[in-house]
Amino acid sequence: MISMNTHQATTIVGGTLIGKAIQFRGVSIDSRQDCSGKLFVAIKGENFNGEDYCQQAVDNGAVALLVTQAKEENVPQMICEDSLKALTILAKNWAKQCQAKIIAITGSNGKTTVKNMVSSILSMSTQCSATQGNLNNEIGVPLTLCSIHPQDKYVVIEMGAAKLGDISYLVSLVDIHTAVLTNVSVAHIGRFGSYENIVHEKGQIISTLPEDGYAILPKDDENFDKWNEETKATVISFGADENSDCSIELIKNIELPVAGLHNQINATCAIAVSKSCMVSDEDIKKGLEQFVPEAGRLENLGKFDGNVIINDSYNANPESVKAAINVLAEYEQPTTLIFGDMAELGVDSKTLHVEIGCYAKALNISNLLTIGKESKHAGLSFSENLFHFKDIPSLKVYLLANWRKLGTILIKGSRSMHLEKLIEDLEKSEVAA
Repeated sequence: MISMNTHQATTIVGGTLIGKAIQFRGVSIDSRQDCSGKLFVAIKGENFNGEDYCQQAVDNGAVALLVTQAKEENVPQMICEDSLKALTILAKNWAKQCQAKIIAITGSNGKTTVKNMVSSILSMSTQCSATQGNLNNEIGVPLTLCSIHPQDKYVVIEMGAAKLGDISYLVSLVDIHTAVLTNVSVAHIGRFGSYENIVHEKGQIISTLPEDGYAILPKDDENFDKWNEETKATVISFGADENSDCSIELIKNIELPVAGLHNQINATCAIAVSKSCMVSDEDIKKGLEQFVPEAGRLENLGKFDGNVIINDSYNANPESVKAAINVLAEYEQPTTLIFGDMAELGVDSKTLHVEIGCYAKALNISNLLTIGKESKHAGLSFSENLFHFKDIPSLKVYLLANWRKLGTILIKGSRSMHLEKLIEDLEKSEVAA
């Protein structure tokens, strides 16, 4: 992780140093965490001001502060106009010092899974770091860059977009060796205004690639030819299409620890990335078989009093929900989908929720239980017998009373639905006993 002298760091960001020059190792923006030996960067947000928590950060071990105005705390302080901007400048500088090759990943679905697969593969033969959790925005990417170890050969960075311009900004922070576009769908279309805007925004991941760089593109996507023409880098395609450079045929002898065709395609994407890094077939196989899926993403929790529960509650958009239904449909009946609202779909929300209900019905899912305002439309398109719940407690009551009828249960919804709380409640209940 980043290791600098406060005098050096202050010079880099163009600030003013108060106190003596000392060495810090690592940065933190959360005063509640262990800040031992780190620089505490006081970020200001819409609903919080990190500068109010400097004392807590010092109490938890921070040895220096990055703030916009001097504080009473008796530690060296770097004063600058904008803490986030200063953090970003430090992160860019540190990444250049370390010279690790940057692998940047974006897409509507599969970013985190592909990131974890690639990280697992590369770790078989070399040292690399990767985005932790969902730190994939204008704050998370600089934090990831600050976590690079000087000995890292690669760093795998997930890049998300909340609005137009986000991917362009994030790619400006690094020199990308391999850019990955997993796919594009109508996820978060409410933020972007149109599908075309999403295609453009995600495509910015390949916009700065040099001729000796690599663009990893989805052969199955209708936009493949467009993206292929827009980059001067070497293109490596992946997908279910047998004409892909890395097709599903390559994983026929690999035992993936995750289910579903979409995860097989994610694996072909990870293989394509690995090819750009000259990784051996042996390490690819070993890395894919040993990769650990992210919690809440088609996570098989095992049997709860006879019923398998699959936790896919991390997030939801139309394509990821359909992929989850595909997995659920592979289980013996009865099968039950617990479905919460898909957020940020704008004026198309009702139509897209109706499609989910129709899709679950077409794949013969036995039961659809819905929660949230929008998911009710899915329930109505699934069956005349609507099983819709106003909140998690009422849904839990129904589940416990009808447990034996439900069979395999898959729980899916956007993060704003907090369906992980339902899983926590079930784990604490007599069902899990």
